[in-house]
Amino acid sequence: LGATWSKDDVHSVGRAVGHEARALHNARVHAGQRGWGHNGWGITAYGPNMNLVRDPRWGRSQEVYGEDPHLSSQLSKSIVGGYQRAPATDNSVNGSDSSYILLAACCKHFAAYDVESIPIDRFQFNAILDTRNMWETYLPVFHACVKEAKAAHVMCSYNSINGVPTCGDEQLMNGILRNKWHWPGFVVSDYDAWANIDRTHHYCKTYECAASVGLKAGLDQEGGGTDAIKALPKALAAGNVTKEDIATSFKRLFRIRIKLGMLDPPTLVPWNYLKNDSSVEG
Repeated sequence: LGATWSKDDVHSVGRAVGHEARALHNARVHAGQRGWGHNGWGITAYGPNMNLVRDPRWGRSQEVYGEDPHLSSQLSKSIVGGYQRAPATDNSVNGSDSSYILLAACCKHFAAYDVESIPIDRFQFNAILDTRNMWETYLPVFHACVKEAKAAHVMCSYNSINGVPTCGDEQLMNGILRNKWHWPGFVVSDYDAWANIDRTHHYCKTYECAASVGLKAGLDQEGGGTDAIKALPKALAAGNVTKEDIATSFKRLFRIRIKLGMLDPPTLVPWNYLKNDSSVEG
């Protein structure tokens, strides 16, 4: 997609993905296939992957848009627009209410992440960055995704930056995303990255500590397992987090569920009329 240099083409791809994901979700919901064990049929997508290609040995280069921050920023905005804001007046949709998100886009992986196992395993990688490189190279694409395209959620990455795991970095999540960019969405960890604050980075010595550090830093949801969030009751009892901290994350998560139409009568949400055989024009 990066090689197309076309915002229109990338938007069309995002729009098609959004329609397909919502149609699949509708089919599974109608069949009663919901909840645990039915992963991959939801409408909070784990995409787009917008990291920059900084090393050609990275095995996921084909997922992203290239090495240039500006090109990646523009194409990320386009695909998020396709995911989330396809007009509800399409012939494939019954209704005209476009206030609902079609598919909740996720800006990932936040931030400075582009390795698998070279030069070091991604679960232990520590990116050493100065301020200029961070703001001029790695953050523009996320600014475009969350501030301009208004993506619903962000996924924090496996690595650390300057010794701090990204999923426990208050400067990244509360500092940049919330306080500087005034973004209202939620942050989910890459699979088990919340627990990895303890497990692989050893930034904490217990899951209870990892749970506290992540929540206080602005993390809202644990992707993958549940080792970190299972430790939240102990962290709460110890006074390391508050009920207000937990309530804030709950509000962020349910705000997106409301915008997806999940808590409204199904017939009021035009995207719920999409079927697996619906057609999507470019």
